[in-house]
Amino acid sequence: KLLSPAARINGINEQAQPAADVAKIDEAQVPNILWGQMAGCLVARWRTEEADLEFVIPDHLIMTGSDALAAAGFTPCTDPECREVQTTGNDRPVAPVHCHVVSRYPRYEGLLVIRLYPKSGHLWWLPDFKVSPPAIDDPDLMLSNDPQLPPYIPGGCSGPWTEIYPIQILSPNSYAEAVLLLHFRDYKHANSYDNTWHFLLFPLMEYHINPELTVKRTLRPKFQAKWEEFNLPWKNLQNKFNPLLKLMKEMRDNNELPPPPPVNWYKTVEEAKKRDCWM
Repeated sequence: KLLSPAARINGINEQAQPAADVAKIDEAQVPNILWGQMAGCLVARWRTEEADLEFVIPDHLIMTGSDALAAAGFTPCTDPECREVQTTGNDRPVAPVHCHVVSRYPRYEGLLVIRLYPKSGHLWWLPDFKVSPPAIDDPDLMLSNDPQLPPYIPGGCSGPWTEIYPIQILSPNSYAEAVLLLHFRDYKHANSYDNTWHFLLFPLMEYHINPELTVKRTLRPKFQAKWEEFNLPWKNLQNKFNPLLKLMKEMRDNNELPPPPPVNWYKTVEEAKKRDCWM
């Protein structure tokens, strides 16, 4: 269903305003990039349900970022029993700093989480970034209000967020590459983070039934041919992933990927081996 311009803006403001408030930690000289499902609304598919807020910041500024969040009214969680800091049964990397959005926005009733991740764990390949807006020709970064973002289409992207504080994000191409690299790093590892990267990958696929929903991407040469093959019409899901798995194996064999985070979703080595996972 096509939303009216006013309804679309109201929906975005309601959903993305907390992300814009977090992004203002750049005023405390903490550069940050919106990551995960919320960033995917701009470059992949707009999921209108509420989503956790994940940001990537320089490693050495993690604690500065924590202090900036506290100053903005988001209280960092220090509960050692919090689900967010458990590794067993947790499909996503444990963030060194997390807050519950309810600490500033009581209406969320504790459902949403803010996570600050170090750059080395998610975007190790990305050049250092700053608090200043990226250059207009930056191949990797842009702002959430950039008119060059894919337009709003029902069932597709949200369109630029023009009514809230601009947030630094990965470009549509670099976002796809980032998801692929994380998937390649963690595929079949006992940390089970590949489940999270799978969730981010599927909205990036080209739509052959509704091609108007597709965001056409031009990736770096290393990825482009396999990406195009991956996006051919398909009948068998496993065969569809074969091109990407071949590229993953090549990159692993050439030591082009960092080691996966050494945690075990399954708790015991024996259980991980039963599930055909490596460590």
